[in-house]
Amino acid sequence: MNLQFPPELEAKLTRLATETGSTVDQVALDLLASSVDHDEWFRRDVEKGRRSAREDRLLDHGELAFRMDRRYRD
Repeated sequence: MNLQFPPELEAKLTRLATETGSTVDQVALDLLASSVDHDEWFRRDVEKGRRSAREDRLLDHGELAFRMDRRYRD
């Protein structure tokens, strides 16, 4: 597979490759793989949320705020 990058994006990839001591191809592959992994995770979690909503397993605002405070406290 061959990809053509717009000049601005190619310049950014080249800069990242130089900064990291890598090749442009490796930087592009790493970023693409990371993006695909994130997209898969996001879609799975959205589906879990949709499934919870269909099963009427939702948290009210107070419970959600309590859990977030507890999780991120200090």
